Amino acid sequence: MKRLLQRALVSPFYRRKFKGVKALPVSDLATFSEQIPPFTLQELVEEKITSGDPYSSRWCEKKGPLLTFQLEYDTEPPLYLPLNRSALKGYAEALTRCWSLLGLEQGDKVAIFDFGTSPVSYLASSSYTPYLGRGAAEALACLPICNDGVANMSQRAVEIMRFIRPRIFFLRSDCLQPFIHQAEAAALHFSDYVRALVVSESEGVLSRADQTACEKKLGLPIYRMLRIDAAMFLAVECPHCRFFHTWPDLYLVENRQENDEEMVDGAARSPLLITNWFAQGCPTLRYSSQIRGSLVAPGCPQRPQDLRIAL
Repeated sequence: MKRLLQRALVSPFYRRKFKGVKALPVSDLATFSEQIPPFTLQELVEEKITSGDPYSSRWCEKKGPLLTFQLEYDTEPPLYLPLNRSALKGYAEALTRCWSLLGLEQGDKVAIFDFGTSPVSYLASSSYTPYLGRGAAEALACLPICNDGVANMSQRAVEIMRFIRPRIFFLRSDCLQPFIHQAEAAALHFSDYVRALVVSESEGVLSRADQTACEKKLGLPIYRMLRIDAAMFLAVECPHCRFFHTWPDLYLVENRQENDEEMVDGAARSPLLITNWFAQGCPTLRYSSQIRGSLVAPGCPQRPQDLRIAL
C-alpha cells in the first residue's frame, strides 16, 4: 500500500486528488479508506480532455509502456490503458484464477469470442500478446482458440463450437443472443459441444433473470465474468457458491457508501471501489466503478479463502 501511494504521487492526476489528504503515506487500510478519495470514469475523461494525456495522467514510469490498449467504454474522447511487464503478469494471474475457479485444467480447450482489446482475449495466451510471459492458457496448460468477435460473426462462433468442442466458451454479452439464435437455426444442442458459457462485458453484467432464462433454454450453465477494465479488475461467478470471487493479494474491494443504496435479496448494493495492488505503472486507487454490489464473507466450499462479491 505504501509503495503504491508513493508511485501514485508521481502522477499529476493523483497529486491533485491528494491535495486534501492530511498525511501521506497512510499507515493502514482503515486510514487509507478514510483519507484517500475515490475517483470516477468521468474524472479520467475530464483529465484527458484537460491534459491531452491518453492515460489521463496516471502513468508513473519515466519511459513509455510496453503495450497500450483502448479501454472498452463509450467515452468521448476514448481512454487508453498502459501496461508494463508487472501489470501484465498480475492481470494475467487474475484471469488464470478465474479460469481455475471455473474448473479449467491441463488439456482443456477454451474458446474465446471477444474483441482483441478485451483482457479476456489478450491475457489468454502469450501467443496473442507481446511481452506477456505467461497467459492463463500457459499457466493451466489449456488450449485457447481466440476469435475477434461481434454479433454478426456468430456463425463462425457456432462452427468453432461444433468442430473444436471447447470445455468452456467465453462470450462477450452482446454476442450471446446472436450466438444462441445461430445455434438454434443449425438445430444444435449446446450441451453436446460445450459444458458452460461465460459471459462478460466491461463494467456490466448479465442480469440474473436473463442468465436463468438462458440457462433453462440452453440446458447448460452460464457464468458471469465481472470486468472493470479501468482498474484492471477481473472476477468470476463461482460454479459452487454463485458469488463472484476475488483475491486480496491482487485487489482491495470496498463499497462506496451512498444514500441511494439499492436493496437486493435483503442486502444493500452500492458502487464497488477497486484498488489494484499490482498495477503500479498506472495506479488505481479506489476507482468508483459503475457496478453495484455487496461484499460477502469468505467461506466458499471450493475456495474458502477467496473474498466474494454479490451483485
